[in-house]
Amino acid sequence: MNFTSLIAAAVTALGLGTSAALAEYPERPVNVVVSFAAGGNADIVARLNADALSSELGVPVNVINKPGGAHIPAAMSVLEAPADGYTIFNWSPPSFMVVPLTRAIPYSPLDDFIPLFAGISASNALYVRADSPYQTFEEFVEGAKQNKLAMGVNNLGAPPNLSAVQLANEFGLEFKTIALKTVPATLTGLIGGQVDVAVGQVASIHQFGEDIRPLIILDNDRQPYFEKDLPGVRTVGEAFPGKEAGVWVHGGFAVKAGTPPEIVDKLLDATLAINSETAVAKLPKAVGWNWVHGPDDVKALIQAGIDLYSPILDGLGLLKK
Repeated sequence: MNFTSLIAAAVTALGLGTSAALAEYPERPVNVVVSFAAGGNADIVARLNADALSSELGVPVNVINKPGGAHIPAAMSVLEAPADGYTIFNWSPPSFMVVPLTRAIPYSPLDDFIPLFAGISASNALYVRADSPYQTFEEFVEGAKQNKLAMGVNNLGAPPNLSAVQLANEFGLEFKTIALKTVPATLTGLIGGQVDVAVGQVASIHQFGEDIRPLIILDNDRQPYFEKDLPGVRTVGEAFPGKEAGVWVHGGFAVKAGTPPEIVDKLLDATLAINSETAVAKLPKAVGWNWVHGPDDVKALIQAGIDLYSPILDGLGLLKK
């Protein structure tokens, strides 16, 4: 028996085969790839999540920002790395929902990734300026039927735009849509008079305060954080039973499909710390949080978003054929 064979036999005898090696994960730093530039809420939350994960795993968890390219380069950098749990993707609505639905891309979120959790979340709200003549949503609907109002959104095809489209379809309205790049820029444009009405996030009120007035939450189901952000503001589903309004804004961590189950399980256990009371208390006020944990439940959440947005995008001629 040669030396290599002797070593292999000794490893097997001592129970130090593949399973034992996997049990040592992680033995080196883990990277989290974020498809946004540093400094925004998505990046801030990813870094907080990475810190919580690092404390549980006992190794550094580094955030690597790879913005640009419609979020595709960031996603592909994870899929081009080994499926060993050392490269994690910080998935988001653009990378796992809007981009895959609207263009041909070299990956499938549901097939090529194993999602670990969804945490950061948002619902949209309809805002007017504080000095707007529309005091209620009902007054706004009547005014929008008489005048073609300018509707501010961040980007065409993005969740705020899709909320505005669904609102128009449900209430028989027509808007002049103006894309202003980001949600904060959209609300700044509203305050400055560039648009008459705008779709922002429920938590946007914390940034813009008394300069804007929320008319209604563009959702059917009430979430616990609505009262924290917009106390007393109705959802479309509450105000108009039977009218549909929804939004899909979720994000979390995922690993490459093919990652060994032992490593996935270890990451699932460790990521529970991200939803701890201590960790959630560190989130910015402008961030919503809706915890869904485990590959099956998160994939069901993603499929719900596909079911919600596909017909809306199809109606806009944006759905990938």
